[in-house]
Amino acid sequence: MSGRAAAALVALGLAAACASPAGPGFVSGSLSYRERIALPEGAVARVMLVDTAAIGAPERVITEREIRPAGQVPIAFALDFAPGQIDPERRYGVRATIAGPDGRPLWATSAAAPVLTQGAPEAVELWLQRVSAAAPAGPRVLAYDCAGFAFRVEVSRERARLLLPGRSVTLPAVPSASGAKYTDGSTTFWSQGDDASLRADGVEHSGCRARSRPVP
Repeated sequence: MSGRAAAALVALGLAAACASPAGPGFVSGSLSYRERIALPEGAVARVMLVDTAAIGAPERVITEREIRPAGQVPIAFALDFAPGQIDPERRYGVRATIAGPDGRPLWATSAAAPVLTQGAPEAVELWLQRVSAAAPAGPRVLAYDCAGFAFRVEVSRERARLLLPGRSVTLPAVPSASGAKYTDGSTTFWSQGDDASLRADGVEHSGCRARSRPVP
């Protein structure tokens, strides 16, 4: 942990410790990434405390905060919540993104860092990953055929809107080692070239291929 990040965590931890037992609770920490790349002027950080729920269920946002302008990493944050919002029997986590002044995601956590319950800490240092630039600037609509399943998706660099039978689901872009990946924690769409995969409603659809013509 860097000296600046450690100092930020200590300061925020002291602030949380001084809160009245009957007052709000706090989750604190810092956002960092390992690449030596400066954030653009006007970058915005967004931090969310989420109920990670059960596998296959969407995450529920407990509270969130925007840090505008974000400045440079490490970026300190503190989220406050009402004690009644936290169930000791459930699991909670913190996610974060950093976007450019145009709203384009630049950095994001790949998973929620556990906090608060089940032995997890109240202060965390989050390491963000660079969001893949492989996604199109978009938006554009593509149709995919899988084994016994077909769907359409409207994709841009920031998000993907899945057009599934009877409903649509919007997913934010997240870091990916290859290709473009979008997920809300329960539904995941990944694509690279004409190949794609989709996990929705607990079912994995792999080997999907884009149709030769884009959908108008």
